[in-house]
Amino acid sequence: MFTQAIRAAVAVGLMTLFTNAWADPAEAEDEAPEEEAAESAVSSPPMEMDDPGTPGSRGLEVNFVGSFDRVGDGRGAESLLDANYGIGDRIQLKYERPYVSEGTAGGETQSGLGATELGVKWRFIERDGLEIAVYPNYSFDDGFTPTDEEGNPELSSGRSYYLPVLLSKTFHRVYSAAANVGYRRNLENRGDDVNLALGLGRAIGGSSRLLAEVFSERDEHLTNRQTDVRAGYVILLFPQWFEKSSFEVPLYASLGHSIGQTEEGESALSFAFGLSFILKPRH
Repeated sequence: MFTQAIRAAVAVGLMTLFTNAWADPAEAEDEAPEEEAAESAVSSPPMEMDDPGTPGSRGLEVNFVGSFDRVGDGRGAESLLDANYGIGDRIQLKYERPYVSEGTAGGETQSGLGATELGVKWRFIERDGLEIAVYPNYSFDDGFTPTDEEGNPELSSGRSYYLPVLLSKTFHRVYSAAANVGYRRNLENRGDDVNLALGLGRAIGGSSRLLAEVFSERDEHLTNRQTDVRAGYVILLFPQWFEKSSFEVPLYASLGHSIGQTEEGESALSFAFGLSFILKPRH
């Protein structure tokens, strides 16, 4: 019995050795888990346009964003809380509320909470590096009301809903091209918007990326209101610390400038920076 067991073990060992010797190396490589592509998406924040990505199943992303705008003598600033939660791998819920300040150079500044915005993103196509999503948003009319020079309240933007289509395509694992087409319907009949955007992203290593976009806001007749070019940079803080954890902390900034004629008749400059706290998806 003992001798038979030894013979059986030797036979199994020889069969295994023979199989491994003739195995196709390419086949073995195919069976190895594919390394995740570096992040190159053109996304908000820090850009104006967004991408089809979501936080993933039970993932959480909280963004703290500061921005400054200058249009002629006008000055504006915004501190934004943007919280996102993933339901499954393809759906994202969003809550967004800013604190805004506006005024003129050397003049009085008015500030208060801006309008609340809620959104649901659904990525319905994800294949061969191509991703497409819809991202309906609803904006409430609950922001503070600034006053004019005589102390009279100015007209608010009112309630609106926004429906963008977001598209992104990854190339060679480190490049991405993106496009957005969105329509904002003002429910108070105070003017509708059409937003068009094109963007490019480039991953640098595994922890940073360079971004660029052209973002155009137009009226319902597609007449240009303002078109901006913007460059951005995103970097993960302390990636070695968080490599084996469920957290990521990206730091980001972007700089934008208007091109061509604007609705205000004056050039516009914008700067945004911020920090995100990301809880990776749970499977």
